Amino acid sequence: MKPRILAVIIAVGLAGIFVFAEDASKLPQPTGPYGIGRIACDWTDTSRLDTLSPDPTRHRELMVYLWYPTNRPSIEPHGTYLPGAKKIDADPQLGPSMREGYGPTWPQILSGALYSHVVENAPAAKAPKQFPVVIFSHGLGGNGFGYTALFEFLASRGYVVAAIEHPGTADVVVFPDGRLVPITHDTPPPGLTPAQQMQRMMDSVGKGIENGAADERFVLDRLIKENNGSAKEFVLAGRLDLTNVALMGHSAGADFAARACELDARFKSCIALDGAMVPVSALPEFPDHAKIQQPLLYLENHYDEAHMFGTHEQHLAFFKEKEQELSQCPKGSYHVVLSPPGMMHGSFSDTYILHAGNMSEQTAQAVHNLGLVETYILAFLDKNLKGTPAPLLDDPNASHPEATIERLGK
Repeated sequence: MKPRILAVIIAVGLAGIFVFAEDASKLPQPTGPYGIGRIACDWTDTSRLDTLSPDPTRHRELMVYLWYPTNRPSIEPHGTYLPGAKKIDADPQLGPSMREGYGPTWPQILSGALYSHVVENAPAAKAPKQFPVVIFSHGLGGNGFGYTALFEFLASRGYVVAAIEHPGTADVVVFPDGRLVPITHDTPPPGLTPAQQMQRMMDSVGKGIENGAADERFVLDRLIKENNGSAKEFVLAGRLDLTNVALMGHSAGADFAARACELDARFKSCIALDGAMVPVSALPEFPDHAKIQQPLLYLENHYDEAHMFGTHEQHLAFFKEKEQELSQCPKGSYHVVLSPPGMMHGSFSDTYILHAGNMSEQTAQAVHNLGLVETYILAFLDKNLKGTPAPLLDDPNASHPEATIERLGK
């Protein structure tokens, strides 16, 4: 496969470097007709060993959090933003790292001042009979909870979101038995030449993408099993429309989603959020030459060349490669570039809302930018999973002025 430079350089989560305000912001109130429930699932794929685990005999184990529609409660729920945060904070290695990464937001998370709008283990809404499903993968060094506003937005509009916490890729995963699994750092042995270091990185990132894609396919397998089981064991049993499943990921997670869609036709559509691998390619490329089989929403921030990794010559080759890759996407695919002020890689998550603190102008801009992301995601999902028209994507007169849309496929 080709080098996956951006998956290392730009695939960052909440543990990046930010200018912090003194007070954490409140997440936007979900505006859909439903309330939001959440359940935690600890699932083990007994068909795979965990290549990212220090124990070579351990099978791949995932935490998956399902966000789903409920009847709207009469008062605003104050759910936990990041389950297990106090356990992480007490760890002598991970606690300081998280405090540094999250800044003043971390005490707000620990105290509950920053909260989600979920009700844990709540009964699902009685109608409709079944809900379409979105399986989500976070970026490198982040976690699923960093996309809480997006998940709440989708759940309040009738979608179930299955957010995977990818061990080894996430900043830290907390399991019910108290285990903390931090991100895996690949330390090369001394004495490698630059070419050998590059090859090692290529191999490592390629394996990471394959591993993430396998996680997503396993989660779909498990959702099928649980959906066919008892409601006493699984609150959403019988309520998942697994003929209408989308894969979505941000940053490195976008590459996981794209690769899984290359390999598995059960996924009906694919959403890649700011996952370009500059200066190499836009989508994963492996020796099998598999291509995405489903309609794709390739949604990204606008980057000028001055802020792109690599040389001008590499950029020219990248633009050519990207154009060719996107031109091969199936009918019903879209390339959407967002260019509002303040739009950045972290704008697809809660990042800039949380770290705006009490600065109203920055908060308003961050909420606007995430809202723009949500609007295009919802239009694409509604078209592909619910069969409703999407004038925002298909009618040039309805497009947002801060978005450029290219319709792909023949």
